[in-house]
Amino acid sequence: MQKQSVKRFGRYVKNIKNLVESLFKNSDTERKSHFVKEALNGQPASEIRYAIPLSDRRAGGIFFTGPKLARMVSSQLISHIRPNTVIADIGCGAGDLTLACANKLPIGSDLEETLKIWSDHLMGFDIYREFIDTSKIRLILLAISRGVKIQNSSMPNMKDVFPSILKRDFLSCSDEITKASHVIINPPYSEFIASPECPWGTGKVSSAALFMDKCVSNASIGTKIVAILPDVLRSGSYYEKWRQHIESMSEELQITIYGQFDKRTDVDVFILKLVRSNYNKRVRTMWWKPIKEAHRGKVGDYFRVHVGPVVPHRHPEKGPCVAYLHAKKLPPWKTVKQMNEYRKFTGTLFEPPFVAVRRTSRPGDKRAIATIITGSRKVAVENHLIALFPNRKTITECEELLRVLKCPQTDRWLDKRIRCRHLTVGALEDLPWWRG
Repeated sequence: MQKQSVKRFGRYVKNIKNLVESLFKNSDTERKSHFVKEALNGQPASEIRYAIPLSDRRAGGIFFTGPKLARMVSSQLISHIRPNTVIADIGCGAGDLTLACANKLPIGSDLEETLKIWSDHLMGFDIYREFIDTSKIRLILLAISRGVKIQNSSMPNMKDVFPSILKRDFLSCSDEITKASHVIINPPYSEFIASPECPWGTGKVSSAALFMDKCVSNASIGTKIVAILPDVLRSGSYYEKWRQHIESMSEELQITIYGQFDKRTDVDVFILKLVRSNYNKRVRTMWWKPIKEAHRGKVGDYFRVHVGPVVPHRHPEKGPCVAYLHAKKLPPWKTVKQMNEYRKFTGTLFEPPFVAVRRTSRPGDKRAIATIITGSRKVAVENHLIALFPNRKTITECEELLRVLKCPQTDRWLDKRIRCRHLTVGALEDLPWWRG
């Protein structure tokens, strides 16, 4: 289904190719400058949203980098071009990052010479032919827009130009990255199954983590790498071993929190910049910066933190009927003693008192919305809630925790610590216990 959807994008590829061919027949770019500008500034992203359903784009991780972000990332990767500079765009898509880098390349006396110069400096990989062709066509458009002369009357064959921009699965040819001096990457954010040899994760993991691992592992020593990555890799507890693995192969590692990928893509990203180094360099990096405000330890010093064990669509309603707690009907910042809903459940039950925090949490909003749960009976708790159990098992401790969670400092701290759409156990454990 996904490949069929991408084929629909092929209509756009034909349209943009026709635009370039018309420039070769009539080099009057002024008359067509509006169409050229659109093709070079975000048009493929609009077309991909029209051609491919959101579900397919999510499954394939098909989200093109916007011009603003592409310029920002390329400026972090490279400031000037040397004769031996080779820039590789991993998962190049329609070439937004490649174009941002190509803007820094010199031009020749005419288009043919310019494309030859650029071909010596550029590499790229994507699994879809339609995207590879779009990247190459847009590079030709970029050269023309920069004022190079068109000597021939026919457009060059796509197979002949940019021979190192290839239809290729990077995960299967990652050794080719050794040719690059610089790597730029906006990998897919979908989920893959990690191989048994994966040193940092098992089962379903972010494909962005796999791509980045392959990229850094196979890059030559001294290669500069800049990546656009989902925030879960920076802040998620599950990816702690991945972070340590990347650190062990890197130096000059820098992190920039960017925010939401674009206005239509509801995922926050960060920019990771590093230089490939020898193995086993253990320079620890601050993947998030703590706020320097007075506090007395952290929440994990006073509470045990656990995710609710009930997964409604996975756990059958079997066993004893018990009180059931889920996120939809919990009153914020209140105390609940009487449960109004029940379900059958054979798994772990939680014993009050505890504080239930909603896991769904957007940066910029009130982050850790909580409810105190009391009473004498154990309850089943949905996995969209995180339960915090006071060490001394008192309601007073729970009330103190609500004070901490309500603090404006908490929202600011969590916005720095984790910009995923779900809070994690680790983030709540690390939350400073602000002074009252």
